Amino acid sequence: MANVLGIPSPKEEFDGSLVRQVYYKDNGLHRVIRYCEQDVITVAQIILRLRNEELLTDFQIVLI
Repeated sequence: MANVLGIPSPKEEFDGSLVRQVYYKDNGLHRVIRYCEQDVITVAQIILRLRNEELLTDFQIVLI
């Protein structure tokens, strides 16, 4: 849906099929957290686009 709405894909490092490997084999909990955070940001951007509102800028997105 993000692609159809012209929202860039946050999937840079790996895709969902690798979450198990990254978490268990690579001990990459932090990488999995970032992966999930990017999904949440994308859903927020989709909602904003569907409401015909401005998308969030990188400056407005605060990751902890």
